[in-house]
Amino acid sequence: MTLPAALIGLLLATACGLAFHLIRGGGLSRIALDVVAAWVSFFLGHAVGEWLHWELGRLGPLNLFPAFLATILGLIAASALVGPEKAPGPRWPRRPSGPRA
Repeated sequence: MTLPAALIGLLLATACGLAFHLIRGGGLSRIALDVVAAWVSFFLGHAVGEWLHWELGRLGPLNLFPAFLATILGLIAASALVGPEKAPGPRWPRRPSGPRA
């Protein structure tokens, strides 16, 4: 894979991760998870497509169909494995607000 193809792959994977985050929502840690999961799954999907000799949706040396398919599956899997984002709450236990004895 050439450097320009890798950069285009990073841009496409980042766009997929950001679009997924836009749909799914979450905080800053969730957006980092989405983008990193998109990068890893995009290039794993590309590698599997090269290994299986899939020629569907090629853009130069990139196998786009298996890469996008793996990206979607990877983002869904990462979101399911991490679970729902916890609501922010107090870091310390609150004292009762009633009268003191």
